[in-house]
Amino acid sequence: MDYEATIKYIETKKGLNHDIHQYRQWLSEAMPQHTQLPKIQVGGTNGKGSTVAWMNQLLSYQGVKTGVFTSPHLVSHRERICINEKMISQEDWLRIYRQYETFFEKENLTMFEIDLWMAIAYFLEQNVAIALIEVGLGGRLDATTALDYNLVMITNVGLEHCAILGDTIEQISYEKAGIFKPGYVALTTETKPNAKKVMEQVAGYMGTLLGFVEIPYKETDDHQVLFEWENHMYVLHPPKYQIYNISLALEGLNYLGYTLDPDCVQSVIDHFHWAGRFTIARKDPLIIVDGAHNKEGIEALVASLGHFDGHIYFSVLKDKKAKEMLALLAKLDCPITLVSMDTSRLYDLKTLPYPLINEKQLMVELRKTKDRALVCGSLYFVGDFYKAFTNK
Repeated sequence: MDYEATIKYIETKKGLNHDIHQYRQWLSEAMPQHTQLPKIQVGGTNGKGSTVAWMNQLLSYQGVKTGVFTSPHLVSHRERICINEKMISQEDWLRIYRQYETFFEKENLTMFEIDLWMAIAYFLEQNVAIALIEVGLGGRLDATTALDYNLVMITNVGLEHCAILGDTIEQISYEKAGIFKPGYVALTTETKPNAKKVMEQVAGYMGTLLGFVEIPYKETDDHQVLFEWENHMYVLHPPKYQIYNISLALEGLNYLGYTLDPDCVQSVIDHFHWAGRFTIARKDPLIIVDGAHNKEGIEALVASLGHFDGHIYFSVLKDKKAKEMLALLAKLDCPITLVSMDTSRLYDLKTLPYPLINEKQLMVELRKTKDRALVCGSLYFVGDFYKAFTNK
């Protein structure tokens, strides 16, 4: 199979991952040196990808060679495996896949397990200084937890994937804290008392040193955020929810001994980008794109916007709290239009009291409108938007 056919094939390989101890044994047999690769694991409900992006851009700015593993992707599957900010080439992706293809088939690895395996193989081959690894689902049973880490992080805990992780904050906190291991240091920016209590309990019996990260900040009249870190003041631009992600990134890198020059930090803040997360897709008329795909994400988005004068386009998957998310968006007092996607995982949008269009109609509207627009919701929706909008 060629590259495109291979990608389509592995994207059909969904399902439950293997036992993490089995996965680790396979890795150790094929790539015993994986235990020597410095790594950071980032879990949580929202902000995992942003926290990885902050660390990647802070380290890249200072010339550190990073390996970055994230999911899901927006446009290209290869976005999941990057060196600094450059995704793996088609040639390298296919070469590594073919190297292990027989094994993948024999053991029936899932797409996520294949992606992670290939990422580790590529990072070792490219001799990266440190790998930044984003948890896929949950934490305790996630394939990424089969690896060793120099530091683990949890951004926050929210109600997501309840059918798999549990339907209470306490249950989901337990699953997220499943990345804790004896002798590890873990950092989190979680603030909910019930979630913190569970994390403390898990850290206690696992022998993990748990630290709660909180960098005080204040918001200016023009919605910028001022915060002090290591005796230097910084100005963070909207959205303000990124204060938690950059706080975790800064404290994590500081713990690992990285010296971050204040000018470097502010420059990264000024130029920070993480596609699909409060991204400006067009300036005139303005289009903001945000993959706020659950209630907590929408809540943070609405709080960061404060006020928005424009049209909201929203789509959501059926395992999310669509009505609660829309109630939050309605607080912006803007017209809301729902957008259907071609996926069996889509929420039944016809049951919701808002106008409904498809993605092609969305593109037509956005190209002719003179109004501001906010495109938000499912990351799959945001990915579809990027594919269509950038190929206009």
